[in-house]
Amino acid sequence: MDLILSTERQEDVAVVAVSGEIDLGTAGQLRDHLIECLSTEGVGDIVLDLSGVTFMDSTGLQVLISTQRRLEAQGGRLRLVGLRSGVAKILRVTGLDQTFPTYVTVADAVGDAPGL
Repeated sequence: MDLILSTERQEDVAVVAVSGEIDLGTAGQLRDHLIECLSTEGVGDIVLDLSGVTFMDSTGLQVLISTQRRLEAQGGRLRLVGLRSGVAKILRVTGLDQTFPTYVTVADAVGDAPGL
């Protein structure tokens, strides 16, 4: 099953909406899309809307971790939105819920810029 990915730019934030399952077969597709967002001029942060994600395994978590590291190296950060219970659980079990800021809505995530 392929992922459905779309990106909308809101000032210096790339909002990436993801639908489908993030697993060994699709994690590379997500990784490549996020790397493309990172290389877009003027993008400082990425908001990842996971409300359409029904499953995520460890390869998906690795994509999130590597994206966060790349963003931090550029002075940005990754924010997660709309976690379904299964995705929230895997983040909680692995302790990554303490690593990634999470939000209920995209507007909340976009509006939470450093210094606000």
